[in-house]
Amino acid sequence: MRKLQENPNDVEALSEMYRAQKDMQMWAESKQQPGQFTGSTGARVLTAAELSSGFQAWAKKDQLATASPVSGGMGMALLQKMGWRPGEGLGKNKEGTLEPLKLEIKMDKKGLVSQEELGRRPVPPIPQAPTTKTLVGKHPVSLLVEFCSKRRWGVPQFDLCFEGGPDHRKNFLFKVRVNGNEYKPSVASPNKKQAKAEAATICLQALGVLPP
Repeated sequence: MRKLQENPNDVEALSEMYRAQKDMQMWAESKQQPGQFTGSTGARVLTAAELSSGFQAWAKKDQLATASPVSGGMGMALLQKMGWRPGEGLGKNKEGTLEPLKLEIKMDKKGLVSQEELGRRPVPPIPQAPTTKTLVGKHPVSLLVEFCSKRRWGVPQFDLCFEGGPDHRKNFLFKVRVNGNEYKPSVASPNKKQAKAEAATICLQALGVLPP
């Protein structure tokens, strides 16, 4: 509908609208066919106010204690087939516990903390000097792309500015444009991949990401 508002003659949007209307018509007709589900799942969807409240809207303090015991299902059928009866413990000698696990539902959204840490005052983090990134495990081009992406500068642009030498021993020189500035190494490289890596390294050094 948004596409058609911008361009009423958009063929792709008209086709999508036709398919959507056809699917809706088929769904409406299927509700009258025997065997098709036409009721409700009974699921209660939480409202935005409930989701943003300080307490979990679905959590109740006694919901585990008052929960009704399991009275059927595949698991119980398999246990009964192996000789288990309600009220007995699990295990070869019926030594399993009969009491359910006692769990306490966390009502707030605070993080987990030990009792010993509740009375402590938070210690401010020690400021650390900025560290220089290294090339360990990362290619210079990949590191430059990651650096530009974090600063929303766009993708660095590599351009071939020199290609020379005999066919069996050519040399290449690339320059890279980052945030409106160009960076170019002074020495050519024997292949294009290494030439791009050299340009990226020069740029990262100029930006202070790598040591000179």
